[in-house]
Amino acid sequence: MNISDKLIIPILILTIILVSVLEKRKTFDIFTEGVIEGLETLVKLFPVLLGLFLSVNMLRASGIINFLTDVFGKVFEILLIPKELISIIFLKPISASSSLAIATDLFKQYGVDSMIGLIVSTILGSTETTFYTIAVYTGAIKKKISKKLIILSILGNFLGIFLSVIICKIIF
Repeated sequence: MNISDKLIIPILILTIILVSVLEKRKTFDIFTEGVIEGLETLVKLFPVLLGLFLSVNMLRASGIINFLTDVFGKVFEILLIPKELISIIFLKPISASSSLAIATDLFKQYGVDSMIGLIVSTILGSTETTFYTIAVYTGAIKKKISKKLIILSILGNFLGIFLSVIICKIIF
């Protein structure tokens, strides 16, 4: 880390203070208003986030992911998607941290430079934590979740997964 890297934050803070003084704004008051708004948003989103975290932990602990792997193994094989990826495919739309934990296990088992490792990395980069994102955004604005939104999001995620597999197999 060079000296300019260490100075970026202090320079940014000083710039904000200097601009606010020149524009005669009450910087600290604006900052505290922002903190209050952030806390209000946190309070609104907390039940949604708690429900998501609880459901992800229940899914992992219950063995449903292993069951889904057994049930959908043949279907994914037909679609040229390796069976080892089924758990990450089902958890990525729900939880980034759970899918990252599964990815780490897959990296340890197969290696980061293996075909599985490369596909997992591509899937992590090309898909979204759909249900988490939808829950947070709709929870913040107090709007019901649309069925069309969920269906299109799942289709988009699956397309990202399918293309990740195909592109990795073509390139690597």
